[in-house]
Amino acid sequence: MNTHTLLSVFLASVLLALEGCNKSEETVVNPPSDSNLIVNGSFEAHGVPSLEGWTRAADDTSFINFSTDVPAGGGSFSVRLKNEWTFPGTISYNVVTRAGTHRYRLSAWAKAIRLGLFAGGEMAILVKTPEGLAFRKQLHFSDSNWISGSLLDTMTTVSPDTVVIMLRGNIDQWSYGYVLFDLCRFERLE
Repeated sequence: MNTHTLLSVFLASVLLALEGCNKSEETVVNPPSDSNLIVNGSFEAHGVPSLEGWTRAADDTSFINFSTDVPAGGGSFSVRLKNEWTFPGTISYNVVTRAGTHRYRLSAWAKAIRLGLFAGGEMAILVKTPEGLAFRKQLHFSDSNWISGSLLDTMTTVSPDTVVIMLRGNIDQWSYGYVLFDLCRFERLE
């Protein structure tokens, strides 16, 4: 494994451990009726910005806040995550999936806002099992224009496994800026 992947797995573990300290199993949001298993992938509700269903790594709004800069079809708001050496610019979403082997697609629109030479962020798929946290896939975004990206993954899950969707700003000492995310979707394809 390369250093970036090891750091990603470590920080995801820390994030989920912190989440477990203040959240009970009853706070896991069940999937909505349409094909998107994320209830609030556009980060807004009733005309105002919202992180409903998402877990924040930090309550400080300098790390996690909202922007009116959105991609075409993105509504009124996107989520803005700060690049930091540690993990506070991170949000996660837990999805209780159907047991068995299924193929999934995670997609989102993202845009980097550079305040220095580098900025960006990533989305990742992890699986939380009784044995621990397993990193599946990640996709990095660093373009200063809105771009769409997606990850495909075939996973076998059993009860009480939970799929964790993670969005975060760059985690390194050379990144200065933010990443915006919008129109985040997690769909079961088969």
